[in-house]
Amino acid sequence: MFHSLKAKFTISFGTLIVLLFTASGVFLIDAKSREITADIAQNSLSFAHFTKNTVIANYQQYLEPGDFVSFNRELRGLLQRDTDITSIGISSYSGLTLFDSATEQNAQYTGVPRTVPDQATLDRIQSINISVLLRTGRVIYLKFDSAGNVTSLDVNEKPMDQIGPSDRITNIIVPIDNAYSIVYTINYQSLLTRLALAKYQISIFTIIGLVLTLLVSFVLSSSITNPILDLKRGVLKIATGDFESRVEVKTQDEVGLLAQSFNIMAQELQVSTKALVYKERVAKELELAVQIQTNLLPKDKLVLNGLDIAGGLIPATEVGGDAFDYIKVNDNQYITYLGDVTGHGVAAGIVSSIVNSLMYSFRSQVDLIEMVKQLNDVLRRKISQKVFVTMALTLWAEDSRTLTYANAGHPPILYYDSATKKVIDVRLQGMAIGMLEDVEKLVKTQQFTIKPGDVFLMYSDGIVEANNPAKEQFGLAKLKMVVQDAAIEDKPAEIIKNTILSNIIEHINGSEYLDDMTVVVMKGK
Repeated sequence: MFHSLKAKFTISFGTLIVLLFTASGVFLIDAKSREITADIAQNSLSFAHFTKNTVIANYQQYLEPGDFVSFNRELRGLLQRDTDITSIGISSYSGLTLFDSATEQNAQYTGVPRTVPDQATLDRIQSINISVLLRTGRVIYLKFDSAGNVTSLDVNEKPMDQIGPSDRITNIIVPIDNAYSIVYTINYQSLLTRLALAKYQISIFTIIGLVLTLLVSFVLSSSITNPILDLKRGVLKIATGDFESRVEVKTQDEVGLLAQSFNIMAQELQVSTKALVYKERVAKELELAVQIQTNLLPKDKLVLNGLDIAGGLIPATEVGGDAFDYIKVNDNQYITYLGDVTGHGVAAGIVSSIVNSLMYSFRSQVDLIEMVKQLNDVLRRKISQKVFVTMALTLWAEDSRTLTYANAGHPPILYYDSATKKVIDVRLQGMAIGMLEDVEKLVKTQQFTIKPGDVFLMYSDGIVEANNPAKEQFGLAKLKMVVQDAAIEDKPAEIIKNTILSNIIEHINGSEYLDDMTVVVMKGK
């Protein structure tokens, strides 16, 4: 039963109302008690102050001559004016009890002389100030000045705390002319009666509020749980594949909006399911494209006489736009190239695969500028002019130990001269392949005679433009330092390549790969 939302609503709201009314009742009763207690104290003090002379005058006029009946009648009349005063007593200055209305209701006392019970009461009778005895046992003396202001004193006339709103008075003693004292005894029965009435009224309101709350909670919870049950039935139908299922929308509140959202979900779920199937198919095809591009990269280490070659590529996305390869022309000559297609991703990967295939088809062409011309002619005719390829190409001749370098709009290669132990960047004129007609007219070549220890580095712009978390690029200067340090230590091409890539990854330090990063290292041996 208590697992249902309806029961939880009803019980929760009912409990909340009971607690709210109870807390409010306690607060109101406490405040009312303080208010009534303070009123009784104030009224009793005022009553004592204004009736003291009347009481003594009646005592002297009637009781002293022996007319008890007349005195008793006058005193009863005074007591009827303030029901909080239960009795009035008269004492002499010496402490003898002259009259006590609590015991002398029908006849005057005629027994042995009566004295006050203790010294504290005698001190109060013989004081010149009105005194108040509280239920706590504390005695407060009240001193009135000519302006009517009251000061609270102790028996030694030192200032003390005034009567508080919660303090209840036992009696008030009013001294008169160092001859008499009048004792007013206070009764709080009216306080108890009024508090009992307040508790009764609060209890009635609590019961009425609880009943109304239970009714409202039941109606409100029903308006929520019934649509939720409809939604539950709709979800179960969707789970069985019934995407035509709909829930009737009856309200415009949050539950109604939830029902509308469910209907939209049911309407679009079938479309989303088809999209998910399509996405999985694309992911499979993308995985296949990655495998194809990986297979296009060199698989085996190329071993040449006089030249040590190693290359590596880190794609920015699943499929990269960079490509490199080592192509045998004949037993004496080998072409090495590094190409970078604009952008990256699937489109760039497809173009880089086409370039790789074309390079193999043109491998018999030992003139690098002619090879660039043929590549440019094909790409201009078959690929959008918005896509172009930058490329660095080299032709190695084993018999002459010469390396011919051509640049087609690619970043300059780095050359470490083992004689000077310095790294320079070799800058040649060139234009990217696929941008213009007759691009071969803008491409230049340069030839080097390779000595043992010389190092050539081809790289894509993703290497120098790699950002760290602070958006700082790796830069050409740092790349030169890495190449120079590794070349001075006479490390093989594979180690130099790994050193460069590891420094790049360390620099990036978890940041996003914004572009493909490719290096090809050639070292004379």
